[in-house]
Parts: sequence; C-alpha cells; structure tokens
Amino acid sequence: NSIIPVILSGGSGTRLWPLSRESYPKQFLALDSRTKKTLLQKTYERLLGLEGLENPILICNEDHRFIVAEQFREINTTPQAIILEPVGRNTAPAIAVAALQAISSGKDPLLLILAADHVIENIVEFRRVIQAAKTYANQGKLVTFGIVPTSAETGYGYIESKELPTEEDQITGLEIIKFIEKPNKDIAEKLIKDPRFTWNSGMFLFKASSILSELEKFAPDILDFCKVAIEKDVEDLDFLRLESKSFKKCPKISIDIAVMEKTQLGIVLPLNAGWSDIG
Repeated sequence: NSIIPVILSGGSGTRLWPLSRESYPKQFLALDSRTKKTLLQKTYERLLGLEGLENPILICNEDHRFIVAEQFREINTTPQAIILEPVGRNTAPAIAVAALQAISSGKDPLLLILAADHVIENIVEFRRVIQAAKTYANQGKLVTFGIVPTSAETGYGYIESKELPTEEDQITGLEIIKFIEKPNKDIAEKLIKDPRFTWNSGMFLFKASSILSELEKFAPDILDFCKVAIEKDVEDLDFLRLESKSFKKCPKISIDIAVMEKTQLGIVLPLNAGWSDIG
C-alpha cells in the first residue's frame, strides 16, 4: 500500500525552531557542494524508487513556509500538504496532525516519519530496511528505526530491545523494552557494548490508523486539540495553517514519550546506513 513521507521540518525540535525571522536553519542550506541539494530536498529524494511512494506531507513553521515550498518546487515535487504550525510542540502533535491529514481522503496509508536534518550515507541499505519495515507496519505495528551505534554518543537517546539483532543480511523487528534519555559518557560506554541498544533516530513507520488509535489511547488530549486545529485550519495558497488556539493547547511532548514508551505495538528495526543527525 501507499507510503507517505511526513517530513518534520524545523517544527519539531526546539533546536531548529527559529529564534528570529532571520534565522535560516541548516536543513534549508545546500551543505552538499556537489549536488547543490539541501538536507530537506535530500530527505525526500533518497526515497525515490520506494514502492508505493507518494508525495510528502511537510510540517514546518510559518516563517519557513516559502523556503519549504520553493525547495520542493526546485525538485519538481508538489507536497500533498504543507502544514504550518503556529508554535513548536515537539513530535507528538506534529505526527497527530499529519496522520489526521493523511486519512482525510478516506485512505489509510503508511506514514514514514522523517526529520529534515538527517544525513544518510547508504541509501540502498536505508531503503532495504524501510521495505522490511512495511511488513510490520502493515500488521499494525509501530516501527522505529534504531541506529546501530558507532561510538558512545551522549547526544542521542537509546532504545533497548528485548532480543539480540539477527544476522547481518536479515532484518528482523525487535520488541522494545524501553527508550533511554541521552545518557552520560559512562552509561553510553556501557550501552554500546550490548548489541540490544541502538540510537533512537526519531524515524518511524506506521499506518495512519495505527498511530491514531494509540494516540487515542495514550494521549487523547493531544488528538482532540489536533482534530480541532486541523478542522479549523485555513487554506492559504499552498499551505494549511493550523488553528492556533487549539494547537497551542497541545502539551510539548515527543511521540516517544506520548506513545512509544507506552504502546504494546512498538518494534525497533536496526539500521546501519551511515546515519547522523545534523540538528
């Protein structure tokens, strides 16, 4: 079935929320001198060729709306929606809004949640893991991608899985025990010695209906505010502007804390594809 990339573009983390109108976060810069493509453009282009791929849903803030629209025009892609957040509320409300938008046409697509400021070197492997993740997502699982650690990194959260990863060439979803906040150096040194721990990439794959039913269960207030915000949204040129009053009532909370730590449906797929988070 179809797969809609949902690209969180500076509306998700406070690190990328603009401090001023002048600020120009790095996901909009062409850091790649060879292709002249920006991190945002590459986030979508590396998916081309995935089976069932649809045009993306983008979530960004008001100040960046024209930059985002222009960057997709440059790569000849018309987003299904560019949703404007009036304020940054972290990933749970952003994902709730995207899922509501995705089912509004009566379909139930898979949503691939991505951040606009990630770098992935091995695109072939990345697509192979997404392909494997589709099987689990179609069964109603909430899949997250755990990065196989290359160092005792203290800048990332970690995911502890129940089982050990399987052989290199096989991709198996592992049951999640817990999400671990960014550790200190000593803890990180211990974690990377145990292959059950991976870095939390913040990338997910799930059916729109699966994430909505788990939000309904574990974060009904977020879902209610987002429903109102999207029902009352205002279409403005190519943008959907969320109704500010309702959206601002959403707590600032990540999807990890709102849903993934509580759900019985979460699984982690190890990903070893030269990933890093520039943000």
